[in-house]
Order: sequence, then structure tokens, then C-alpha cells
Amino acid sequence: MTLVSENLTATDVRESHDSLLVPALTSLGPSRSQLIGIPASQPRQNKSWRVAGLSAATLAIVVVALFQPWKALRSESVATESKPVAASEKVVKVERPQQAASANVVLPATIRPWQTAGLHARVSGYLAGWYKDLGSPVKAGELLAVIETPELDQELAEGTALAGEALAATVQAKAERREAEADLSVAEAQLTRARAEADLAVSQLARRKQILASQVITQEEFDTFHKQVIARQADVAAAISDVNRRRTNLSTRDAIIEVREATTKSRQANVERLKELQVFKRIVAPFDGTVTSRTAEVGMLVTAGKESLFTVEDMSRVRVQVNVPQAYTMQTFPGAAAIVSVPESAASSAKATVTRIAQSVDSRNRTMLAEIELKNDEHRFQPGSYVQVTLMTSQDQGGWTIPTNTLQMRVEGPHVAMVNERNQVEFKPVRLGRDLGHRVVVAEGIGGRERLIVNPGEELRNGEQVRVTNPTQESPKLAHHGTDQRAHE
Repeated sequence: MTLVSENLTATDVRESHDSLLVPALTSLGPSRSQLIGIPASQPRQNKSWRVAGLSAATLAIVVVALFQPWKALRSESVATESKPVAASEKVVKVERPQQAASANVVLPATIRPWQTAGLHARVSGYLAGWYKDLGSPVKAGELLAVIETPELDQELAEGTALAGEALAATVQAKAERREAEADLSVAEAQLTRARAEADLAVSQLARRKQILASQVITQEEFDTFHKQVIARQADVAAAISDVNRRRTNLSTRDAIIEVREATTKSRQANVERLKELQVFKRIVAPFDGTVTSRTAEVGMLVTAGKESLFTVEDMSRVRVQVNVPQAYTMQTFPGAAAIVSVPESAASSAKATVTRIAQSVDSRNRTMLAEIELKNDEHRFQPGSYVQVTLMTSQDQGGWTIPTNTLQMRVEGPHVAMVNERNQVEFKPVRLGRDLGHRVVVAEGIGGRERLIVNPGEELRNGEQVRVTNPTQESPKLAHHGTDQRAHE
């Protein structure tokens, strides 16, 4: 072994190395041989006689030393190619459906006072003084402010004078009527006398006519009596005309009296109106309550019906007004249980029942107004505050409820992405029921034991292999008490 090594030169060892390496690289293909700059088709001189003295052990060591890097390179390449396969597997989180027997809904509501009144001025003038400030409790009829009304006072004085004038004119008209009635009586008496005289003249003329044939009287005397009859009949006609005129005059007097009396009543009514307006110079509280706003200031000009000087609210009881969405109107009725709570104060929660409902859905926002009455003796609830009303509504469908973040809305309708027993993605269409806010009722499409992917993205494909991060998800349970969900206005 030593002798052979000494006889070999460095050139011989290198040439023997190339003679062994080239065939090996050639078997690997042209690309492997070209890596070291040796063409695969280039003929090499056979110099195997120069290495014939090498022992089998030396050749084995050289071959192992030459091919060991390629083996390491191949194993590294295989490991590198296997890595993307593991990285392509997506990690998902799943949720189970829940079967809800009841569903409580939390709705925003507003507290209104039991009674509220804005006190406006009914008369124009200047504010002489105010006596109740913001937040002051008041009783019904208690004085709040006084208004000076010089113009109203002048109108009242003028109206009183006109009413007195109309009353005097009415008295005068009644006196004139009595006079006309007396004249009518005189005319009627004269008519009676004229008729009597006419009757006497007619009877005398008849006697004169009987004795005219015996020539006791002359024709001239008979003609005189005949003319007297005609004259008396004319007096009767004149008396009748006078009576008719007197009666017409009496009717005119009656009409004048009616006009004067109507004028008197009108002016007296105006006086009463002005007196009633003078009562509104004093602004008083209409009911027991609290002054919640005041704009009255001493000396300010007040115009009738323009400014609201005070606002009084009765807060002994309050009305909680809540707009119930259309989906819950069938489950909302007078007497339905509810809980009223103030978000800022947990101690202000109160159990109540729905007092009344509007029985009609507002077409603008598809909600129905419902009211809840609460006693507020301790003033726990302030009118105008925002509160939350939890309605104890029953679940009318026996379907399953799923989280809303497990839904995927597509053009063809809502879908859910499930993980089957082979850990593959499977999309399934569903038909939705009531929207409970964070959860939604599925009326059709699931059986209750599915593993639903949370927040399924658009990159998921049907049949894709995934890995579940929470495989020990609990089995579905009945939610007897429901889950409080929030419905927005």
C-alpha cells in the first residue's frame, strides 16, 4: 500500500479521480456533468492502468467521499419540497349550533314623563317677575310668573264702555217699542170707533130710505145721509191703514231690539274675553311637577303664543317608550314581561310589564311603539334618558341558532361552511329565520351537530383540507333561558 502510493504522482491521482467521477456524473444526466464543466459526450482516455494498484478499500473511500455531497443535496431537496404541503393546510375555528327555546331581545328605549307641559304666554306684555326656578317642585295652581299688560287693560276699558253703550241702546229700543205698541192700541181704538160710526150711518140711511117714499124727508136730505155713510166707510178704511202701519212699526221696533241686544251680548262677550285674558297675566302650574326649563326674565317682552316661559313635568311616574322591530311585534303584547335598565347604573334596573302597544307598525322604520309605565317616586329615572328594555319574547320556531359570524352571504343566498368528519370544508345553503343580533335562527339547512367555521373567508374551497383549532367543541345544548341579543334602531 505504501509502495503504490509512493510511485503515484499527483497528476496520476487527479486523473484517476476524474476517470471515476465522469462516468458517475454522466449517469446522473447532462445537467449534473455540466455543473463541473465536463461535457457528457467528451471522450476520456482510459487510464485505468495507472490506478490498478489501488486497493479496493482506497477506491471505496474515494467513491463514498465523492457521492456523499450529492446524497445530502438530494435529501435536502426532498425536505424542502415537502414543506409547502404542510403549510398549505388552513387552520380554522369552529362553533356548534344551539337550539333556543326562548330568545330575549334587548332594545333601546327612551323615558318620557307622565305629563309634560310647555307654559306659553297667552297675553302680550312685559314680564313683571318670576317666582320658580329650574328644578323647583311646584303644585297645581302655584304662581310661576306675572305679566304686565297695559294694552290689554286699555282694550278691556274700551270694551266695557262699548258694552255699556250697546246696553243703553237696547234699553232705548225697548222703550220705543213700548211707545209704538201704545200707538197701535190708539189706532185700533180709532178703527173701532170709525166702524161704529159707519154702522150707525148705514142704519140711518136705511130708515131714511123707508120714509123717503112717504115723502116725510126730501131727496136732498136722503142724499146727505148717503154721503155720510160713504164718509164713515172711508174713515174705517183710514183707521185700518193706520192700524196696519202701527203694527209694522211695532215689528220694526222688535227687530231693532233684537239687533241692540245682539250687539250688547257681543260687546259683553268681548269684555268677558278680555277679562279671561287678564287671568293669564298670572302664569300658574297646571299640575304637580317639577320645573325642567325656564326662559323667563324680568322685563323681557312677551308675545302671546311665541315663547315657552316654563316647562313643567310630572315625574312621579314615567313612560318608557320602545320601538319594537317588526320581527318581535307578534310576541309583544300588553302584560308581556320586560326589564328596564339604565346602562350607567346597574341598581336602576326594574322589572315591569308592557302596558300598552300601538297595534300598528310604522311604515317608515317598520317598528311598533310600546309603552311601559313605571313608578318613579324616588326619581331613579330621568325623563329623556336612554335605557335598555329586555323583552322576554318566546321563540316561535324550534330551529337552531348559529353565530352570525359563521354565515357567508352569497349571490345564491346564505351559506355556512362546515368541517366534515374528514376535516374537509363543505358549503351548505341555509334558510334563515329571526335575527337575534349576535345569533340568527336557521329554519332549514342544518341538523344541529355540524361544526361551523367561524368567519369563513372567500379563499376557502369546497373539499379543501383544514385543521380545527378547537376539536373538543362541546355538543349542542338547549338554551332554555335564551341568549340576550341586541337589536339596533
